[in-house]
Amino acid sequence: MMGCCSGDVEALKLESITVPAHQVTGKPVELDCNYDLEGDPLYSVTWYRGQDEFYRYTPGDRNPVDIFELPGVAVDTSLSDQKKVTLRPVSLLSSGKYRCEVSADAPSFHTESRSAEMLVVDLPDRVPTITGGRSRYHVGDEVHVNCTSLRSRPAASLMWYINDNQAATENLVEYTPMNDSDGLETSRLGLRFVVGPRHFPSGELRLRCTATIAAVYWQSSEESAEGQLQQTGSVLESKGIYAGGSSSSRHSWASCLPVFLALTLLLLTNLCSQASLH
Repeated sequence: MMGCCSGDVEALKLESITVPAHQVTGKPVELDCNYDLEGDPLYSVTWYRGQDEFYRYTPGDRNPVDIFELPGVAVDTSLSDQKKVTLRPVSLLSSGKYRCEVSADAPSFHTESRSAEMLVVDLPDRVPTITGGRSRYHVGDEVHVNCTSLRSRPAASLMWYINDNQAATENLVEYTPMNDSDGLETSRLGLRFVVGPRHFPSGELRLRCTATIAAVYWQSSEESAEGQLQQTGSVLESKGIYAGGSSSSRHSWASCLPVFLALTLLLLTNLCSQASLH
């Protein structure tokens, strides 16, 4: 009586709901609805995905639990009650906005609801792969590599690192994700830059690619290449540069050799003729 006269009105309060922002395909999900009846009798707890009802708990009914089928939503009734709902292993079809609605019985008939999004992700089967790299780079060489993360949903976000430093945007080559017939996506990111002395702080060049999907997936791959601050003799020789002179002077001597032999033969012939006359 005093509570009534003081003007305080106690009513149902829906304090929070727990819906994971991300979940991996093939794993179960628990959805929690946290409420305080504040003395009101409970009439029902109802769960929706979008506008579609899939679970209802009505304690006053002979069979308090009702299940309504939805694609991608399969309720495990043995692990569900008025406070929580457990979904069997989820699929990509399970993504969506989940809402819990709690209603009090007479006399207040007060109803409150809250909602939250859940995105179900399909993770790649393997770490990202790096292609196009070489075992050795010289100053002035161009690095031209690609990083690929295969078949996921959504497509993995890729990033390149050069010696643990995130690559500059102007060195990245972005590609549109490729869609497979089953809805999975393959992402690819290129890296292009010209090697400088700064890229060999410890005698090698390290390239690392990371692949992430929200907060549920992180993987990386790394390759190392030997660094050469100046070109080696074999490389210089392949470009026509020799320690004893230029290739052009070498070819000049070769072109003069027939003339030298002809003059020598003519001189010997003259000497023999003179000897025969004496």
